[in-house]
Amino acid sequence: MFPFTYELSGEGLEVKLGSWVVRRIFYRDMTGAEPGCAFWNEHWSNFWPWEFITIRRKSGLVKNFVINPPDRDKFLNELRLRIGGR
Repeated sequence: MFPFTYELSGEGLEVKLGSWVVRRIFYRDMTGAEPGCAFWNEHWSNFWPWEFITIRRKSGLVKNFVINPPDRDKFLNELRLRIGGR
C-alpha cells in the first residue's frame, strides 16, 4: 500500500498515490489554508503524521479539504504563498 503524497504543482495541489494523481484542487478555487482538521471535510490523509492542514474551497458540497503532509508548517507556508497568503 502506498501512502498519499502531496505536491504543489503550477496550477494547484495534487494528491498522489504512487505516480497517479488521484485528486487535484486548483489554487483559484482555494480561499485559505490553516493548520488543524475541520469537522466536516473531504479527507485525503495518511495515518501518520497527525498534523493536518485544512484547505477551504469556493466550490463543492464539502468546502473543507484535509491533508497531512510530512512537514506541515513548511508545506502550509508554501501553499499560502501560492494562493496569495490566505
